[in-house]
Amino acid sequence: MALQQLFKIAGAECIIMSLWKVSDEATRLFMTEFYENWQKKGMSKRVAFETAQKEIRKEYKEPYYWVIFVMIE
Repeated sequence: MALQQLFKIAGAECIIMSLWKVSDEATRLFMTEFYENWQKKGMSKRVAFETAQKEIRKEYKEPYYWVIFVMIE
């Protein structure tokens, strides 16, 4: 059984995960942007996630740094 399936069984409504290892700095920027969009700006999780991806693309042009994050709802 995959890890994300176990989180769902345990009751997680939404999972954000990376597909491979990425820099700590890129992850910090992405997650900070996501939580600010979701919690402070009141965006839905999906919109906050997509907005965070767009923002991180400004700093990190290579898809390696931003395409790795996926949201499973």
